[in-house]
Amino acid sequence: MAHLKTKSTTSNLTEREQWKWQLVRSLYEKGLTKFDIINLFKFIDKMMTLPPELESNFQSKINQYEEEQRMEFLSTIEELAIERGQQIGPEIGQEIGAKENCRQNILDLLEKRFNSLPETLIKAINEINDLALLKRLLVETITVNSVAEFEELITESK
Repeated sequence: MAHLKTKSTTSNLTEREQWKWQLVRSLYEKGLTKFDIINLFKFIDKMMTLPPELESNFQSKINQYEEEQRMEFLSTIEELAIERGQQIGPEIGQEIGAKENCRQNILDLLEKRFNSLPETLIKAINEINDLALLKRLLVETITVNSVAEFEELITESK
């Protein structure tokens, strides 16, 4: 088709530019892979050469078309991502808050019972991300007999 339209538009380059655009746009609309579109585009582009002014116009059409297609696609993805984020955001926030609260309660209780805590223990507690483990350790702060015993509980839980 590109060859036939090139031959028939030898004296009318504006018409050639329109045909070139129509052929290239059809590549996008057929749902071809990006690889196939690029290869076929290169073939059409070599065959249906245009003067610089029309080539610039043609490139503008391609850029605009690709942007429109991308925007539609991204808009759908963005909407889904926003919707999903709104659904899971509060849950994640509550879980993060519960973990931070649990960690702080463990540290407060241990400090109250044993006065000062080693930095290594504070760091180890702050690195725990399992909420169930943090809750279990919080209960253990009530019955543990020493800081060393509590450190052993953390080591055993890893």
